[in-house]
Amino acid sequence: MFSIGSKQKKLKMIWQVQKNGKLSQIVGTAHFFPYSFRKSLYRCIENARLVMFEGPLDDQNMARVRESGIDPDSAYHLFDELDDEIIASITGALIPVCRIRNSTQFFLYCKDSLKDTVYDLVKGMQPWLAFFTLWSTYLQLNGWKYSVDMEGFGVAQELGKKILFLEAIEEQINVLKNISHERIMYFLKQVEHWETLANNYVKSYLKGDLEDLRLSGIRFPSRHHTIIDHRDEIFFERMRAELVRGDVVAFLGAPHLKGLSRLLLADGYQVKGPWLPQSRRFSQ
Repeated sequence: MFSIGSKQKKLKMIWQVQKNGKLSQIVGTAHFFPYSFRKSLYRCIENARLVMFEGPLDDQNMARVRESGIDPDSAYHLFDELDDEIIASITGALIPVCRIRNSTQFFLYCKDSLKDTVYDLVKGMQPWLAFFTLWSTYLQLNGWKYSVDMEGFGVAQELGKKILFLEAIEEQINVLKNISHERIMYFLKQVEHWETLANNYVKSYLKGDLEDLRLSGIRFPSRHHTIIDHRDEIFFERMRAELVRGDVVAFLGAPHLKGLSRLLLADGYQVKGPWLPQSRRFSQ
């Protein structure tokens, strides 16, 4: 369904930032991706003094995120807000046997006869967790088994690097809970476009093209100024003291790089990367 070939790619989403002779790197990450960047990440991290990530990535904290979005006693179900045709399309995208006959009647058969149905997959989940569960499951079923954040975290641990998280897990959970419900429902209703969206994202990311990356999304729920812009400023303020010292590698979601670059430039940093909001670069 998606791109095939070598699973190891060269990472182009890397920006270098410099001020007063102190150099650091910022990596624009993809939280899910069909290719590995391990070799590039190793070269990027091996000489770093400090490695930063948006938030905690260990299993315990990831479990806390999931637990915060589940209420097993709740009567709410995301599918109650979707019509049968959309539910059937989502089911067909996630359960291979249901892809053969993508109809409302067959969805009901799948729902009643399969042990691990899509309906049961998100039962008891708040909308934000249900959305991420459906989307990540879809990607994983189509070979998206890598994560730039997780690969970077693993490499940093292997190399024994000091690690700093820019947000507490409680802050990240709060961000997730505040994702627009309207945008979640809109995205789920675009299930027939998910494959095109995913393919366009891969092409843009591999090129290191932030503008194409922005345009490749169909109102992806978490890529909204209410989620991105405020956190750009938080990340910048929490990075500043370490950037002054240099030799930092910071991993931030690629949508943050546009706003963060502007903040860095305004603070007197020189920035070099595959795309910049202004033309101020330092020489090769």
